[in-house]
Parts: sequence; structure tokens; C-alpha cells
Amino acid sequence: MSFSYDENNVGIKPLEAGEYEVYPSAWAREQSKTSSNDMIQMNYIVRDDVEQPGQGNEIRFDNFVLTNSSAWRRNSLIKATNAYPNGFDFGTPENWAEEMLGKPVKVTVEMETYNGKSNAKIKRFDKSDFPMTIQPQVKHHQQATNQQMPQTNASNPPVSSPDPFANNNGNQINVSDDDLPF
Repeated sequence: MSFSYDENNVGIKPLEAGEYEVYPSAWAREQSKTSSNDMIQMNYIVRDDVEQPGQGNEIRFDNFVLTNSSAWRRNSLIKATNAYPNGFDFGTPENWAEEMLGKPVKVTVEMETYNGKSNAKIKRFDKSDFPMTIQPQVKHHQQATNQQMPQTNASNPPVSSPDPFANNNGNQINVSDDDLPF
């Protein structure tokens, strides 16, 4: 095996302005540095299952400020997923963010310069042109999945008791030594 330098093989190339098929891959609840409003910060992965430039790149720090005046942007992402009926109640911002993970959407990206560094900024959300053909790699938050949210379908698992040795009414289950196989 040769161990030589190849200037054409230096990793993922930075994104350029344009349209990309992506899916939300991670989120965090933060506070805006400029307005001190709460926000959800979403990251996206450029899909590998669609032939396009930038496959595997990450678009980071897409901020959704949690105010009524900025709800239009959050609604744009929800509409682009084509997965929820109008008026669907996610219960909490965390549940909304968790539900967005792995949903395919098409985004329009523009490049913005901040502190001398060029970054991809999402300007528009649209419905994806391609169904997902891979299992998306997402980072789930445990706290969001345990909060109450309306059931979207029967595949959502029930919330279990924190005590794995309790029966359905929360009382401990007593097992005698005669019932054990060892």
C-alpha cells in the first residue's frame, strides 16, 4: 500500500449555495444570544441516498426561535415533511424537534459570512422529491421522548414504569425462590 499525498482527496467539500435533499439529524434547546429568547437549534445531513453534491455534509446551527412571530418558519419545516395534518399539536418544542428528526425535506441554502467564515444558511423548506431509502442517522434526546405528546399512530411505544420490577399498578412483584429455575 502506498502512503502518498493526493490533493484531490481531502475530505468532504464545503457546500455551495443551492438546493439540497436533507434530513434533520440533531437538535438542542438553546437561548438566543441576541434576544435571549428560547430556541431550538437544528442540524441537518445532506442525504447520501440522493445523487447530489455535498453528500454527507452537515448543515449546522439552523435556529428556530420559540416566539409567535417566528412560528411561520417552524410551520414551513413541518409542512415540508408532509407528515402531519394542519393543527397537529406536538405538545412541546422538544417533542416537535424530536418528531422532525429523520424526516426528508428539500432545502434552499445561501452562503452567509460571519466573523470572516462562510456558512450555509437555510432560506427555504420544500417537500422532498425523493423518499428515504436509507435509515437516517439521528441523535435522539431521551428527555423529549418521555414527555406527553398526542399519539400519531399505533407504533408509538407506551411509556413504561421507571421500576422494571413493578407491575402495571406500580406495586412490586414478589417471586418466591421456588419459582426460579436456578
